[in-house]
Amino acid sequence: MAKDPTDISPSEGAAREESVVIRVNEDSGAESTHRELGKQSQESANGDINISTDNVSIDSQQTDIKSIIRKPVSLKITRVAAWLITISLMFVLIVVGKSYLVPIFLALVVWYLVIALSEQFERLPLLGRKIPEALAQGMSLLFIGLALYFIGDSIVATVQGFVDDSGKYLPRVDAQIARVYAMVRPSATPPTIEELRLNEFLWEYSSEVLASLTNFAKTLLLVLLYVLFFLLEQGMFGRKMAALGLDLTEANRLSITLRQVNSAMRTYLGVKTLTSLITAVLSYIVFVAVGVDFALFWAFLIFIFNYIPTVGSVVATFLPGTLALIQFDTLTPFLVIVIGVSAIQVAVGNILEPRLMGNTLNISPLVVVLSLILWSMLWGIVGMLLSVPITVATIIVCAQFPTTRNVAILLSRNGRVEIGKRPA
Repeated sequence: MAKDPTDISPSEGAAREESVVIRVNEDSGAESTHRELGKQSQESANGDINISTDNVSIDSQQTDIKSIIRKPVSLKITRVAAWLITISLMFVLIVVGKSYLVPIFLALVVWYLVIALSEQFERLPLLGRKIPEALAQGMSLLFIGLALYFIGDSIVATVQGFVDDSGKYLPRVDAQIARVYAMVRPSATPPTIEELRLNEFLWEYSSEVLASLTNFAKTLLLVLLYVLFFLLEQGMFGRKMAALGLDLTEANRLSITLRQVNSAMRTYLGVKTLTSLITAVLSYIVFVAVGVDFALFWAFLIFIFNYIPTVGSVVATFLPGTLALIQFDTLTPFLVIVIGVSAIQVAVGNILEPRLMGNTLNISPLVVVLSLILWSMLWGIVGMLLSVPITVATIIVCAQFPTTRNVAILLSRNGRVEIGKRPA
């Protein structure tokens, strides 16, 4: 009997179901394996993309780092270039505008002297009352103007007298040259003034001095005119400051800076004028005691040259000493003048002046010498006289701003600068 194919025994059915399950499982396993392989390949592809993306992000980060590094360098170069250009323009302005700026700066110095002197005049009793400020300033300006006039007249008279008496001094110069040659080279023939052409040099030098004094007299009138306008404007300066419309921080900074500059300039000029006057009076006593010619002129020269740091006192001592060496036949007057005047300058400059000046001049000695050389090259003798006040004002102004505070620290004596501190 034929067996029906659909007739399946339970054991065969179970076996077939097991085989089907196994086959289905194998198929699904292959499919899942294929899917896993596809998924892995896709993940691998995605991994490559992710890696490349990470590389791109790393490259972009490196690019950002390079740009960040380059940016400060470019900013520093730009800042340095801007500073160099600014300093160059300032030097060009100082050199080109010398004839215009020198009278203004001299007028500022005279203005400070007028204010300091007027404060002393206000303390004088006038019929039991205090002298008005305007009257005191007028008296100070008149006093300084007359003093400058008499000083200029004395200088002109001294130079003219020295030129007239040159016939008296020239033979003595020959005698001193012969004396030096007898001590150093006894067998040699000493040269004369005519051979050395010193007489021509003296005439040329005297002409230059007279021309310089003439130009100084013309400049002096302009300086006094500037001082008069400064005195007229100082009463309106406070109102102009208020009308600028600055915020509180800027107004305080500007006010403190001006106060510090004003206090430092008044202290420096006042103390320097007092010590220079003391040195000149004591030196005049020495000159009169020795009997050197033109004693008043040499005393005035010491008074003026005492404003020039370092080299001023040396030059002011050397010139009258040279005249004493020519005027007298012995070395005693020369030694008395050199030793006496030098002792006076050391005592006043190193003992009295620092006690009176205090910490007003917070300036390095090296900076004093360098500024003296710089301003003497730019403005001559006037630059030498103004080198210290200009440098002190520069330190005070630079100390108030963060970008220039390092400059003030380098220029200062001890590295300490006053920031935002009102002077007493």
